[in-house]
Amino acid sequence: MTETDPPSSVIVIDDHPLFRKGVCQLIALSERLRLVGEASSGEEGLALARSADPDLILLDLNMKGMNGIDTLRALRDADLAARIIILTVSDAAEDLVAAIRAGADGYLLKDTEPEDLLERMSEALAGRIVIDDSLTGLLARSLRDEAQSAERSLAPLTERE
Repeated sequence: MTETDPPSSVIVIDDHPLFRKGVCQLIALSERLRLVGEASSGEEGLALARSADPDLILLDLNMKGMNGIDTLRALRDADLAARIIILTVSDAAEDLVAAIRAGADGYLLKDTEPEDLLERMSEALAGRIVIDDSLTGLLARSLRDEAQSAERSLAPLTERE
């Protein structure tokens, strides 16, 4: 992004009002980002994303009603061009893998430092996949274990006996 580019539009979808408002205030501090809306549920967020067509969506994973993975899938099915970052407290491998499989462009933890969050958002807007540094090893191990399991299940019966 150059200095002459307009700010990238962002929406925040999170069911915790205090956290959502804090992230919105953080975005407002950045000259490179412009908050265009916030939603407290997956359903509301999907409608907002369709009308606002943002460049970036920050999406909570664990929400009442339509959860983050279902919302992510619906956003992808809506054929929006937005980059989508899951912003969550969950550091569980199965959540991380499910989010990436469902089309997330990033997976960051809510304890990320504010300046780091802004930087990672910029990286995602530049086309990179952003994953919390503490989770990259977890993701690699999970995918490796999954691949080894698949290989074992495909091995001929004589090798498994």
